[in-house]
Amino acid sequence: MGGRRGASSARIEHLQQKLFPEEGLSTRRLFLRPLQAADAFQLVVLTNDPLVAAGVSFLRQPFTLADAQALIAMPRDQRGCFAAVRAGEDGPMIGCAGALSRNASDIEIGFWLGAPYHGKRYGAEMAAAMLDRLLEVFPERRIVAECPRENSASWRLLKKLGFGPSEDAATRKGARLLIFDAPAIVD
Repeated sequence: MGGRRGASSARIEHLQQKLFPEEGLSTRRLFLRPLQAADAFQLVVLTNDPLVAAGVSFLRQPFTLADAQALIAMPRDQRGCFAAVRAGEDGPMIGCAGALSRNASDIEIGFWLGAPYHGKRYGAEMAAAMLDRLLEVFPERRIVAECPRENSASWRLLKKLGFGPSEDAATRKGARLLIFDAPAIVD
């Protein structure tokens, strides 16, 4: 899927409402709701794990309460929005998924799962839901991901979703840029 390159603003008006209509998205087992102030502490607990933060190129380590609050506030500048991923509508927060507007043509998918929830296919379910939503809402944009080469689980998942390595440079140290170019085939 291609997109035109441009120097226009990366802001997307009403990004949160476009990504998460009616306050959230549901999958078979998961509920994705935009991050709220009350999620800050749990977000720190899930994300301030070296195993998690090392696999997501834009997360700082250590991931502090201030970092969580900045991620929660991201929709205000209309450049990104992330959701708390819960096991069921009222279940525990198990991860995070969302998107960043990189420029006028590219939107970046992002997701991570707390270490206790690895190996249960939650990652595939939340990433596929996020990708489907991005394809629906932003058909004119190229969907990209940045992933550290060492994060083999995310590399495999992104490949299954239809992403492939790009010749374009990643913006974050140690990451590789991947571009969505095929229909999702995750079961």
